[in-house]
Amino acid sequence: MITLHPYQAKAAKDVEAILRAHRIAYLVGEPRVGKTLTAMEVVRSLGIKTALVVTKKKAISSIEKDRDSYGLKDVVTVTNFEQLPKFAGKSFGLLICDESHGVSSYPKPSKRFKDLQQIHRSGVLLMSGTPSPESYSQLFFQFRLGSAPWGMYKSFYQWAAEFVNVRQKYVGTGQKVNDYSDAYKDKVLGAVRHLMVTVSQQDAGFTTEIEEHIHLVEMKPRTYRIATRIMRDGVIGTPKGRAVVADTGAKKLSKLQQVYGGAVITERHGPVTFDRSKAEYIKKTFGHTRHAILYKYNAEGDILKQAYGDAATDSPELFNADPAKVFIGQVQASREGVNLSSADNLIFCGIDYAALSYLQGRERASYRGRESASHIHWIFAKGGMEPKVYDTVRSKDDFTLSHFKRYVREHISAEADQGVRGAGVSRHQIDPSEQGRVSRLTLFDA
Repeated sequence: MITLHPYQAKAAKDVEAILRAHRIAYLVGEPRVGKTLTAMEVVRSLGIKTALVVTKKKAISSIEKDRDSYGLKDVVTVTNFEQLPKFAGKSFGLLICDESHGVSSYPKPSKRFKDLQQIHRSGVLLMSGTPSPESYSQLFFQFRLGSAPWGMYKSFYQWAAEFVNVRQKYVGTGQKVNDYSDAYKDKVLGAVRHLMVTVSQQDAGFTTEIEEHIHLVEMKPRTYRIATRIMRDGVIGTPKGRAVVADTGAKKLSKLQQVYGGAVITERHGPVTFDRSKAEYIKKTFGHTRHAILYKYNAEGDILKQAYGDAATDSPELFNADPAKVFIGQVQASREGVNLSSADNLIFCGIDYAALSYLQGRERASYRGRESASHIHWIFAKGGMEPKVYDTVRSKDDFTLSHFKRYVREHISAEADQGVRGAGVSRHQIDPSEQGRVSRLTLFDA
């Protein structure tokens, strides 16, 4: 059987004591500290006969491996959030909710929360490295999976009347709605602190640091022209052709993120690829190292997978086992519970607008006992908005429409225009290697 590190054994005993007293506990563990093995020790120590672990799909195999090594294959069932309806009405001695911030939506309960509520359980163990990455209001529905400490509140709104400074904000076309994000930190934490056990990477003996590197890649002139048209007009092409419509601020944010990755989703014809500069730069720069790449959009992933051919894999287990493989995975699916510890370099092809993707994704290459620093590389389009997004999310804020309006709108068009002029390419000049593609998509050379 597995022998735990002293910090894991202590955390397991602390969690066990809380579960005995309150039937709900929160294991707050920074990435790579071994939360799963700690949870398995809790199951064993409490003598639980049946336990259900709910996690993200890509983390299932890793958790099952830990479960089996602990001799709990006949006790612990592992599933993902999407499969929860299959367990409705079933009973378990302990429900273990991995990455439990995934059920933290408010003010209305999420589907995941409702699905979890359909499962009978004697106790609940919540686990996450970031319990409330955006607002302490995110803790309500997580702890509401148990009876303590907020079982007396029938709804989030009733709870918010006591724990939140309810403000108002404008959305859409000027509609005023309540904003519940400003929870009273001290009051919220004061109510739940006795239910939480925290394990940091320092507790686990992590001695290496994460070093972050910014790479600015000169994209093709076409990319800057498309970005400028989206920001200026919000529409490219014609209704009957391959058109891109970004008629709201939110759509502009989404389309710009796609464009600076070298592809964009059109209205009627799906994704169209027009710039492989980032993929070519990554392969040329990091091809001699063990590296893992995270991307946002499927078309962006397709560009990367085509560049690497048979060497590409989206299996973290295969990547860690085979030095010839390069991991290429979608950032939201890979930011939590995925072990990429074999990577010398973790590469983000662009950046997600969510602070959670930044905070958790950057930890994928860390592990206890690593002797060298974890190197994180951010591949940004030179002259694009990605560096501004990076500055925002690394301060633990999501990059939202308000950021776009406040920090970007007045400057981004000028930067994109400068990128086009600086490239010294006329608006009608076309790379001969892409002549066929461009001729079929004339809107991108307009």
